Amino acid sequence: MRSLLARLAVLGAFALSMTACSNGAGTTLPFAGPPNNAGGSPGTIQSGANGLSLLRFIQGSPDVVTPANPTGTVDVCVDNLPFGVITNISTAYGKATPALYSVPGGIPHTVAVYPGLGGANAGLECPTAPGPYLGTNTIKVITISPAIAPAAGARLTVVLAGTGATLGLYVYAEPIFAIAPAGTEVIVHNASPAFSVGKTGVGFGLCTTTVTPCVTATVLTGSGNVAAPKPSTVLAQTSNAFVASSLVSIPAGFYDGAGVAAGNPVAITSIPAPAPVAGQPYVVQLYSIDGPAGGLNLVGFVEQTLGYGF
Repeated sequence: MRSLLARLAVLGAFALSMTACSNGAGTTLPFAGPPNNAGGSPGTIQSGANGLSLLRFIQGSPDVVTPANPTGTVDVCVDNLPFGVITNISTAYGKATPALYSVPGGIPHTVAVYPGLGGANAGLECPTAPGPYLGTNTIKVITISPAIAPAAGARLTVVLAGTGATLGLYVYAEPIFAIAPAGTEVIVHNASPAFSVGKTGVGFGLCTTTVTPCVTATVLTGSGNVAAPKPSTVLAQTSNAFVASSLVSIPAGFYDGAGVAAGNPVAITSIPAPAPVAGQPYVVQLYSIDGPAGGLNLVGFVEQTLGYGF
């Protein structure tokens, strides 16, 4: 009997060692693996095959705008690869990445942001991330923990936001669109931590004109006062909330301003309503971002809701 138990123990140890070298369903991942070199911590059990999560990045901090970097561009690395895997396009202040980036869900990833090198040099920093690149340090580094789709938290937006003491990387857990929206809607986010200091938050509304500041029509339902976000850290992700408001029709534009407890916020910055995308439900993402000298800006685009299996 003792001999049988001893043999079973040896076989069990051998099977465990073989499992630890695998990246299959339900296995241990003791070292980093493809495609983004983030296979999880030693002893972490993956429940089933690695599913996808989706990431977007927005450059929302005017602190990066300098005489040497007038457009405020930054380069973004996820683990040790450029944001986009094949090529990294520097993201300018007030802009969002043009496409969503897929990464394995259910495991942590490191997001490192550097001052933009620009052009063909964009992304050269990533093999050394999150360490310095030729003496240039990161602007900010965080760890994100996206879920496996279609769970909540499988679609994240990372925003470089704030100025001075509030400068940081802010993460927003987005809708996953497992079911396509039945009608038009707007999803708003307060990504203006510096502007929000001393205020209740940021408010969003509809415009009847496209001039700046626009003639305001009404506040977006539930979006009159969206509280300031909290930054993520090198060790942990903090997910900030969004507010979704349905639309009766596509307006002339959208605006943001200081949040109000009741009534309509006063418009500070406005943008024309983004054009619909053929074959997609009209879902607009709005992010308030900090402007220079304590101002407020607004980033808006039509969201991709179909085509990712969510």
